[in-house]
Amino acid sequence: MKEKNNKLYEWKKRLSSVHMYSIIIIIFALTLGFGIYQYKQKLNYRQYLQNRFQQAFYETIAYVDNVDKLLAKTKLTNSPEQSASIFAQIWKEASSAQENLGELPYHHSSVSSALKFLSQLSDFSFSMTNKAIDGFKLDEEDWEKVSRLQMYAQTLSNELNNISSEINDGNRIDWEEIEKAGEKLAMDDSTKIIGSISEVSKQFQDMPTLIYDGPFSDHIERMEPRMTRDKETITKEEGEKIVENFIGKDKISSIKQTGETDTKAEYVIPVYSYEVTLKDQEDPTIAIDVTKQGGYVLWMLNYTEKESSDKKLSLEEARKKAEEFLEEKEYPNMQPSYYEKVDNTVVINFAPKENNVIMYPDLIKVKVSMDDGEIIGFESLGYIMMHHDRDLPEIKISEEEARSKITTDFEIKKVNMAVIPLESKREVFCYEFKGEYENNPFIVYINVESGKEEKILQVIQNENSVLTQ
Repeated sequence: MKEKNNKLYEWKKRLSSVHMYSIIIIIFALTLGFGIYQYKQKLNYRQYLQNRFQQAFYETIAYVDNVDKLLAKTKLTNSPEQSASIFAQIWKEASSAQENLGELPYHHSSVSSALKFLSQLSDFSFSMTNKAIDGFKLDEEDWEKVSRLQMYAQTLSNELNNISSEINDGNRIDWEEIEKAGEKLAMDDSTKIIGSISEVSKQFQDMPTLIYDGPFSDHIERMEPRMTRDKETITKEEGEKIVENFIGKDKISSIKQTGETDTKAEYVIPVYSYEVTLKDQEDPTIAIDVTKQGGYVLWMLNYTEKESSDKKLSLEEARKKAEEFLEEKEYPNMQPSYYEKVDNTVVINFAPKENNVIMYPDLIKVKVSMDDGEIIGFESLGYIMMHHDRDLPEIKISEEEARSKITTDFEIKKVNMAVIPLESKREVFCYEFKGEYENNPFIVYINVESGKEEKILQVIQNENSVLTQ
């Protein structure tokens, strides 16, 4: 009986071992199968990326070739209508070329140069389209820019087509390798594809500055703040005095300078940066920047955590607090426009009103605590960049004539005179018509000189904000 039990035990043990081995084999098989599946999926995805990059590359070539041909066509146009049509096509083709080129996994400077060129070309074409739509012919300076742009478009087209020829000769592009290696791969002489496109960088190094009415125009990057122009440079001690006056000397325990920006750095407003500790605080709770030229407060933020209060200021009360603050800081006649409430604070945008004209480029933002009305934030970048004595153009279009330019379905409720900035930072003097269309609030701006509809903004309203888009 004992021997029988031992045999039964041995049989069960062997059966258990076989069962265990079977489970291990099944798990191994499943793991191997999943690994093979994942590997195939990776190969499929890699192939998908290769195909997508290849498609984007060839579409870039097609769009750039079209741009080259269209720029040549512009020189044969003899009317604003013809010019508008062709420049609109160039704008579309250049934007599509930029979009496709941007998808390619290049990281080196040649692609950056080409992308910047296509951005400028697209926006220049858009600007020329608008000029032609307004009935103006291109002047001599415009045509010089067209010739220059065509020359660089031909360069880009030739280089891209050279790469295409190399591919046809058997030099396959491994886009994954390009993505991994980036710019270092361009130094490998054996990689002819990369070497060819790097030639674009050399060709584009001498591309001249373009100045035109568009957001990609080079002159926007090189704007100089109007308020600090030709102003005396203050010392950091003088900056501290300005901080004292702005916040209130009686509220301050200490002021510490925390840094400054280099006056030789291009396109940066040089400032002294300070931290302020208030008398009822142990640590600094206010950060503030003062411009080195002229000594203007550029930015201030009080990041003290306030205890929430049951009594909240109304929006009108907060706006009044902000207006009083601006008046006290010698920013007179500031008109509130849009606002946004976040938690227990509200940020209100203000623009100065001079001789009944609202100067929207000269923007100041004020942040008010809705708990107690304290001013906890201030930013005057728009004001410092744009504020100056303006010589406004003569009004050639009457208000009634300007009204006639707007669709009759637009219910006008208020009219102002205003200077507004375009995307290029160029300013235009306009009638500002506020009203409603299909029960939605809009603002329409009509140029006082030409009667052109310069801009339409929709006013977005909810319980926490009034903004435009």
